[in-house]
Amino acid sequence: MGKSEKEENRRSRPDILFLMTDEQKLDTFGYNNPVVKTPCLDALIKDSIFFTNAYCSNPSCIPSRAAIATGKYPTVCRCPTYISRLPEEETTFMTGLQEAGYWTASVGKQHFAHSRIAHGYDFEIIVDGHSPLGVPEEIAPYLDFLKKEGVDGRECSDDSLILGGTWKEKESCHIDSFVGQEGRKCLEHYLDGKESGERPWFVTISFPGPHMPYDCEGTSYAGNYRLEDMDRPESGEADLSRKPPHFRKLNPKAYIDRYPDELFRRTKRSYYANMSLIDGQIGQIVRVLKERNRYDTTMIIYTTDHGDFMGEFGMVSKAQYLSESLMHVPLFVKPPIKGFAGYEVQDYVTNIDIASTCLSAAGAADKLTADMENHPYSRYWTGEPVEARGYIFMEAHNMKAVIENGIKTIYYAERDYGELYDLSKDPLERVNLWEDENYQTYKAKALGRIIDRMFRFLPEASVKWNTNAPDI
Repeated sequence: MGKSEKEENRRSRPDILFLMTDEQKLDTFGYNNPVVKTPCLDALIKDSIFFTNAYCSNPSCIPSRAAIATGKYPTVCRCPTYISRLPEEETTFMTGLQEAGYWTASVGKQHFAHSRIAHGYDFEIIVDGHSPLGVPEEIAPYLDFLKKEGVDGRECSDDSLILGGTWKEKESCHIDSFVGQEGRKCLEHYLDGKESGERPWFVTISFPGPHMPYDCEGTSYAGNYRLEDMDRPESGEADLSRKPPHFRKLNPKAYIDRYPDELFRRTKRSYYANMSLIDGQIGQIVRVLKERNRYDTTMIIYTTDHGDFMGEFGMVSKAQYLSESLMHVPLFVKPPIKGFAGYEVQDYVTNIDIASTCLSAAGAADKLTADMENHPYSRYWTGEPVEARGYIFMEAHNMKAVIENGIKTIYYAERDYGELYDLSKDPLERVNLWEDENYQTYKAKALGRIIDRMFRFLPEASVKWNTNAPDI
């Protein structure tokens, strides 16, 4: 292939920047929460399609990220729990992009969790932890950086907050600063190199924050927030009496009523401050694209793996719950279009569709398999027909859930109880309608949807009964 052909091949397919956080609540942008200070992300959202009804597949890092990487629900890619591992024979969409001619790179958290699967990156700096106290071999590049800076990772923060503490070192030594700066350098290196004019690129920059430990109290970012603005949510621990028993079995340290009110407010401020820190890093990364005239031709995808209670129902952190706080996540996409005016979309979408979006944009839709989700976001700006989902499906191992027309139904395998919420009337999920006689028709329909999904997830589910068997 000659030089002009290579350049045309690159121009015909967008470059792709995938920005990701860990454990980020939906209402953590200035865009949808005036208390939060994220000017860089707010500006990016203005150029993007913001999906107001976006959901993750699972409330835990490993299965949710496995689903994103493969384009398949956790049950389908056989990684349904935190202690499960992606099978080696699965394929990531990043590998598909490599095969389609993309240069691929990753900086930050991936959480393949000792899986032997081919990651699909030409270059990677993996940081699978959330602080200097993470498993050393999983955050080795970050620890090497701290050593060069003369910083003792054991002294970077204390334990003065709820599941977190006050940061005591230079802000540049925070794990999210490290990931942001290494991601920026990775992008600069490739864009300024010879190959950038010949091959399109896909770069993932995946921040470990704002996941616990909440450790940005004490930074300049925290200084921009007032404690009196860190309100407690309307729902509280008393609301757990209407929920299944395991809601009262989270880590005892995660229940905020065990602490003084000010301590929760400082913890929440730390969480918001972490978002502000990440915002500043993303601002620098976007500036790299703009300075090299690559912003308009780059598709930028932003999401997280799951959310955080951050005070809702009197809890912080996350676990095996399918609550809106954990499952309803931020997701927006900036198309590779100059001067694109952003807008909101209310359709149900899932971040599993990042795989089909990237492969479709790369001209590699032929790599999509029947067991992958296939609702690429690009249809919202290319003029192709949009096949919006009628409902959203989610899972957490032996819990399965459906949201349809604002009714959320959560089924617990081999349990007599469950959860059902009318989100249009009760967006905070405080009133469990599982036994309410007025909602039994909705429940029955939702349970049918769940059964349909589980049939679809079975191996060889699309194979006919017999050669000439009629369709059922």
